[in-house]
Parts: sequence; structure tokens; C-alpha cells
Amino acid sequence: MLTRRILLMLLGLGACIPASAAFAGEAAVDRVLIFGASGRIGRHIVDEALHRGYTVTGVSRDPSRLEDYADRIQVVTADILDRERVAELVDASDAVIVAIGGVPRSQDPAQYIAATAAESLIEVLQTFGDTGPRLIFVGSLFTLKFEDGKSLLELGRVPQDHENYAMFHGHQIALDRFRATDDVNWTVASPPNGLRLEGRTGKVRWGDDTLLRDPDGTPSGISREDFAFAIFEELAAGNYIRKRFNVAR
Repeated sequence: MLTRRILLMLLGLGACIPASAAFAGEAAVDRVLIFGASGRIGRHIVDEALHRGYTVTGVSRDPSRLEDYADRIQVVTADILDRERVAELVDASDAVIVAIGGVPRSQDPAQYIAATAAESLIEVLQTFGDTGPRLIFVGSLFTLKFEDGKSLLELGRVPQDHENYAMFHGHQIALDRFRATDDVNWTVASPPNGLRLEGRTGKVRWGDDTLLRDPDGTPSGISREDFAFAIFEELAAGNYIRKRFNVAR
């Protein structure tokens, strides 16, 4: 397999490399690595990647949940906190998309998987320097500005005794960690108020840190299919490198 580092060596020797294999600057993307590929959002990200013709490596803690994709993607098992294994997978990829979650194992937000995974990924991607792949990390709507320029967390809507305290505050730790990083091409994609709509329309509205709303002021929603569509639109456009976005219909 041609890894990222081997391709760089070939480019340095003047070898002829296909455009789909390039990855510096505004490079084309062919090989997409998806963590959480078997999840509720992750499966739609896999579907969208296949729809667009990408070569997909899907990472899942339970590969049996991706058996229906076995003849279309490479399925691997890996711990996102295993930096050595993650580096191997990243080295064979042009872009990394992370859609992980789960029930918190403690009430310490710093130990929630979003926070620890962000730290792990940043450290791995920093070793690749300017040649590192894009990273798109699925965040939380609770970190979006909800009212009066404040998030639901800042408004105190998720107190320490809330069952999802660690999860939502863990996502804020992850976002803060990304924002403190200027040597990785990260993007955080936050869903809107709900992934309750259905179907792929291929039509979305874009926002940054403020929760998108419908004309009547109601927080907007989106489908999982259109959320996945937006992730790949951003992967192609690069409008939110080292920024966060949210999208809605």
C-alpha cells in the first residue's frame, strides 16, 4: 500500500503521481478514514462517502456491525486512543472523519471519549506536519451559541447532576482543544437542534458558532443523510478549516 509518507518521497523524486493521490494544499481526496463508522451518524457518513466514490476504511469497536459493507469498504478494529495504530491508519488516508460517542463511563468530562479522542488525534496529526490529512470531527449542538451569545452549557442548562454532563462538557473540552491547535487542519461539525428529519435532499444552510433557526425562531433540524452530505461538501470546499460549523435544512 502507498502510504502518505511513501507518496511524499515519490513526489520528491519527481515521480508521476495521480491527482487523486495528492494531498498537499488544496489536494484531492480519495481515501477516507471514518471512526465510528457503525454508529447512527457514522453509517450515513459511510454511505455518503461511497455515493461520492471514495475509498473507505471504516473503524468500529464491533466490526460485525459493518458486515453489510464488507464487500465495499475496508473494515478495521482500532482504539482511537492507541496513537501508534491511529498513526498507521492516518498514514494510509487522505482525510479523517470522526463520529464517535457513547455513554460516559464517569462524570468527569475530561475522560469522555470526545475529549480524549480529540487529544489523541491532534497529537497524531501533528506528527505529519503540513502533509497531514484533513480532520472533520463531529461535535455537539450543546456547544453552539443558543441565546444571548451563550451556549446551553454556558447558560447552565446541563448542571453537574445531569445524566449527560460528562458527554456535553466533554465535547466542549474537545472543541476548546481544537481551537488551541493551529498546526492541524481540523474542522468541527456540530449538528443542529435535532437529527430528526429524514432523507437526503442535498440542500443545507450553513452556520458557524450560532445555532441555526427556522424563520419562526424555532431551532432548525436536519437529517442524518444531509448532515453527512454537508461533511463531504466541506471536505471538498475547505471553507471551515480550523473552524466549527453547523448545518440545517
